[in-house]
Amino acid sequence: MTEMRTYASYAVLQELNRREFRRKLELFPAELHHYVILAEGIIGAANAKRIAETPASVVRDGEDFAAELLEMIDPGQDASFREVLETGLIMTMKDELRFCCANCTNFDACIDLDNLAVGRLFKQRSEGHDSEELKMEIAGRIDSALQKTPHLEADDAQSLCKDFRHQYTASSIGAVFNRYADIAAELQLSLGIDYRKIQQEMISLNMDFYAKNNK
Repeated sequence: MTEMRTYASYAVLQELNRREFRRKLELFPAELHHYVILAEGIIGAANAKRIAETPASVVRDGEDFAAELLEMIDPGQDASFREVLETGLIMTMKDELRFCCANCTNFDACIDLDNLAVGRLFKQRSEGHDSEELKMEIAGRIDSALQKTPHLEADDAQSLCKDFRHQYTASSIGAVFNRYADIAAELQLSLGIDYRKIQQEMISLNMDFYAKNNK
């Protein structure tokens, strides 16, 4: 992967993550939004250290960040936070498994990632050359690219696009659920979340994935 393609990929991923985060915020009243931020940091760190492609430095930073977040609360005494964390973990699973353009093996080709000029602009931001104009230009270019993927918010892209191919296959999906089961078990021990609740959701998501994948 060339340097500019890598930066373009980071820029698109940041936008997709922003949209995912916004969906999670909308599930809760404003007074719980700070819990959503905490939960996202904890879940993100837990996921990062279990994905082989994540650089070691990113894993370390994520774990340090999650540890700092936990100093802000007493999860053992806060049922509201545990509920937010459980919901956040379930939503993260659902987003990763949705049958939408972002989870399609053809996504990069559809947005023409190799020729997306936003990589050069995002590199400038990462080097500290930031401005509102640069942010707006990046956002505009990404928005234009994402117009080529009309099923970003769908969960039935396999029916809407003849070329849709999910990033996970029937033979690889087990590893995804194992990862989330591992995360849920860890968070049960450290923060007291309801593992059975997560397990039930995984069973439902697994059945749904196989049904859609076999259409």
